[in-house]
Amino acid sequence: MTNLIEEQHLSVIEKAIQEIQFGEVQITIQDGKIIQINRLEKHRFTQTKTNKPSKLTIK
Repeated sequence: MTNLIEEQHLSVIEKAIQEIQFGEVQITIQDGKIIQINRLEKHRFTQTKTNKPSKLTIK
């Protein structure tokens, strides 16, 4: 049976998965226990033919 802390972890993981469209949910485990949950969200932008790519000039 899962204890209260593990239920809280599952809730955080579930929320992270539901709220992300593109990206990763990373779970860090130490000594068999979840110690950290990271969410990396990616935003992808499509380039249309009317938009020219911006140029970066470094002086």
